[in-house]
Amino acid sequence: MIRRVLIADDEATDRELMLETLRAVDDQLLVTAARDGEEACALLEREGFDLVLTDLKMPGKGGLEVLEKARAAAPGAEVVIVTGFVDVPTAVESIKKGGFDYLLKPICVDQVEMLLRRVKEHVRLVEENRYLHAELAGGGSDIIGESRAIKDVCQKAVFVAATDATVLLQGESGTGKELVSRLIHNSSPRAAGPFIRVNCAALSESILESELFGHEKGAFTGAHTSKPGRFELADGGTLLLDEITETSEKLQAELLRVIEEKEFERVGGTRTVRVDVRIITTTNRDLAKEVAEKRFREDLYYRLNVVPLVLPPLRERDGDVDVLVEHFVGRFARRLGRSRPALSDDALALFRRYPWPGNVREMENLVQRLVIMDTDGAIGSDDLPDYLARPVPGADGALPLGGTLEDVERHVILHTLARCDGNRTRAAERLNISTRTIRNKLKKYMDEGLLEEKLSA
Repeated sequence: MIRRVLIADDEATDRELMLETLRAVDDQLLVTAARDGEEACALLEREGFDLVLTDLKMPGKGGLEVLEKARAAAPGAEVVIVTGFVDVPTAVESIKKGGFDYLLKPICVDQVEMLLRRVKEHVRLVEENRYLHAELAGGGSDIIGESRAIKDVCQKAVFVAATDATVLLQGESGTGKELVSRLIHNSSPRAAGPFIRVNCAALSESILESELFGHEKGAFTGAHTSKPGRFELADGGTLLLDEITETSEKLQAELLRVIEEKEFERVGGTRTVRVDVRIITTTNRDLAKEVAEKRFREDLYYRLNVVPLVLPPLRERDGDVDVLVEHFVGRFARRLGRSRPALSDDALALFRRYPWPGNVREMENLVQRLVIMDTDGAIGSDDLPDYLARPVPGADGALPLGGTLEDVERHVILHTLARCDGNRTRAAERLNISTRTIRNKLKKYMDEGLLEEKLSA
């Protein structure tokens, strides 16, 4: 996130222009202006900045000195040199010394807007990389579990990793499909290559097409430069297409061609791009049923379903609740720099009884909250939310005894949703009620603290 920006320029007019331009591009930025390099260096010593824009030539300390000071005092800050055309070679040299980029005077809104977009994306990638390294160092990327069900999936994943076959990972939301896809990549001959993930459900059709295949300059409004897609970025490695059922029929046809011919054209382009990519797809739906109901292409289904793996829900992983909850308690305590809180037997018993409709992801989120809110070094049953203390749909589907009619209704709705992988439409059809009724009921359960998170639409 880019929040605090430092401007350094000895020319008052140029300084004011940069200030106004930054505010025009993003009025949430907190911008500080320095009248020369000396003042900029002093500010860097005292305050934290995310981005520094400094004139190259200033009396006393110039832009290169400001760059060096930023690298020493604020290593997380990105530095951009602002200069005239004749000083471009020096500006390029500044990039070799750790500068992010340079801007040519006079600057304009479009320049700054594009620059901020690039800096934000760079910062995001750096943070993501740091997070992944931390996860690897802490063992967070491992698939945790001792049950036969999860071990069987992992063994099959490692076995198929030696091939280049497409893999279809199916399972309820939160069961760890992305972790298994990473296991396949890391165990394969492509492990040294890139692992690229695309969430198909999070993007519109037009944006997803551009993200997958890239685009040429001028292909659509806002396409100011050419951009490679995820297929190109994944060349020599693995591409994970998450929630593949959310793609349109048109995009499914294009994906089929890439899988069969290993080539495509960028959006707005005519040049054919060839790639060598191993494809893994995931879905929380019954893909065979989607095909039967004409919501997914049959020919693409057969291409993707070469090796199908079904991840078990947490309620079917005997013994793994204890292992996972202890793992998450330890992980989040380490991240917060705290001693590991003790988990009482009665709290652990409630964890075992609860059916975890959101699976491992739901447990991870809950344990994180419990560790953050811990004040006495212990997590007992009193610290758990009410919905965990009186779980609704049991792992065996048995109705709650001694409860009210409302408890039974809640049990039936949530249990049916769990059986339908959280899909409200299919659950409504089974219960012979409207999706609006289910939506309203879920909101009520959320408001009453009887449900940790909303299920998928």
